[in-house]
Amino acid sequence: SMSKKSNVWQFFYKATDTVATCCLCHRNYSRKGRGTTCLRNHLKSKHPAEFLTLSEDIKYAVKREIAGSPPQHPNVGLEQKINEADPDPLETGNFGNPEDLIFHAQCNEKLALMFLDQSFKLINEKGFVTFVRALQPRYVIHPRSFYENILCQEVHRRVQSQLKQQVDLLDTLSLSTSLWWGGKGEGLLSLSCCGISRDFKHHRFVLKCEAIHAESASEAACSIRDLIPGLDIAIPKEKVHCIVRDEATAVPGSLPDCSVHRLQMCVRNALQSNEVLQNLSVKCKQIVAHFASSKMAYDHLRFIQEMRLKQEPCSLAADAPDDKWNSKFQMMSRLFRMKDAISLYAEEYSLVQIYPDEWTDIDLCNKVMQPCEEIMRIWSDPSTSASSVIPLVAALRDSLRTDVHNFVSSVTICSFARKLLEELEMKFSHVTNDIKFVMATYLDPRYKQAFFTEHEENLVANEVLLQLTRFPGNRDCQPSMKAVKVPNALKNESKIDSILDNMLTTGSASNQEATTSFGSQSQIKNLLYLYNSEPRIERNIDPLMWWKTNTKYNVMFGIVRRFLSAPAASSASEGLFKESAHVYGDMQAGLSPENASKILLIKSNF
Repeated sequence: SMSKKSNVWQFFYKATDTVATCCLCHRNYSRKGRGTTCLRNHLKSKHPAEFLTLSEDIKYAVKREIAGSPPQHPNVGLEQKINEADPDPLETGNFGNPEDLIFHAQCNEKLALMFLDQSFKLINEKGFVTFVRALQPRYVIHPRSFYENILCQEVHRRVQSQLKQQVDLLDTLSLSTSLWWGGKGEGLLSLSCCGISRDFKHHRFVLKCEAIHAESASEAACSIRDLIPGLDIAIPKEKVHCIVRDEATAVPGSLPDCSVHRLQMCVRNALQSNEVLQNLSVKCKQIVAHFASSKMAYDHLRFIQEMRLKQEPCSLAADAPDDKWNSKFQMMSRLFRMKDAISLYAEEYSLVQIYPDEWTDIDLCNKVMQPCEEIMRIWSDPSTSASSVIPLVAALRDSLRTDVHNFVSSVTICSFARKLLEELEMKFSHVTNDIKFVMATYLDPRYKQAFFTEHEENLVANEVLLQLTRFPGNRDCQPSMKAVKVPNALKNESKIDSILDNMLTTGSASNQEATTSFGSQSQIKNLLYLYNSEPRIERNIDPLMWWKTNTKYNVMFGIVRRFLSAPAASSASEGLFKESAHVYGDMQAGLSPENASKILLIKSNF
């Protein structure tokens, strides 16, 4: 029968066959005789409190030996107990029986997964060691490299296998690339994938993450260039529908494919060309800095808000970093909400003065920007497809034209809205000629042809016929089910929603007549004519569920999944980067960029 393991192993783990490491002070001790005497002696001299727990066990063993054996020298039993060559629990795993092996393997992985959100430095912190020992006295904490290997070998291998299964599940893949830089030259480069499975479920996952610390632009460019060719998972070219690149990963000299980044460029250029608005933002920044540098001033401002004006106190603290694309507009918006309190404060103390016409410009600027911010929130949602780009650009164009007309009393804001409209026309002129956007819009039953000219209707008709020939859809009938409505919390107060609803309503009759050009004896053309004749669904109904329920169009399912898989924007790396500061800290402490990248990939998909 298997000998009972020595309880000394609760304080040591096996570093090599002949070396054991103390879990308390991390010193190494030779075990050439494979006994535990030297380990006990170390506890006795360096960790007397822990040794006492062993001493109690030894006293019990001595009593048992004396009671159950013939009379012999008093020290014989004790010597046998101390000098016996105990089976090494790490020699065949962690412990002898299968239950212990499974238990400790699970503990090892659970603890390793914790380091997706925590620095590896935690392993050496006394409080953490004490906490783990209190939870599970039998568990021995291993060195950092042990848990790093679990993550970067076992878990990473499993995640890669799951990603390959996801890729195999999808007939079409839409890829997106994103690069986010931190303040210390550290960056996160990522490759994401979107697709729609045959049961019309939307799938999104990250195929690759790369933690980079580029010393020059050329190094970053090399990382971007090798992002897709360096994939561990083979992706057939015929499966890839499109690649959506953000501004940082776009081909040098070209505009980003990401709609969010294009619109940000429009806003940035419009603001840079408006000197009055730039000067006004400088004034606002000085006011914010005044209250940020003096608690007494800020407290007095709150007193004016609460006691004199009877208002709910507003915060001047920024919701977003200063380098964010809309930080200046958000700052001006916060100040406008505190206009009365700031004006009263300025009458009593020395403060940069904002005049009435400037307050008016701030208010009107916020009204111009509100639809832009709303559209970017919509496009940034991972579930938003390219089908929303043409409709939302049309709605924003309509909104800006209205602003140019309505805000003519303010030369500053009228000029800003006009420049923003010009930028929009330039940066998004391609969408009505890009099959990726035109087909996605047409195949979205919420929009169909509502935003097309006659030329664009003919273009999409020919492309649908071509695509159905090239990518025949599966004819598997899906079970009938009710269309799912998507909740829309912004419906009542959204300017963009109102404009879209109005455009879709007024455009119904003309678009209905335009569909007669599809009339033909051809089976496919008849099917398209039927699709065009059906009323558009409400905008808060999930278009994928609509297709799933309408099995009469199953011949179109293949191209529907293909074109609606394209996202409106690249998947931003910003969130993952900010949640992973500890990984970059561990890189400075010796974690290799390769293993850091693997940990980021696991974290992004876990």
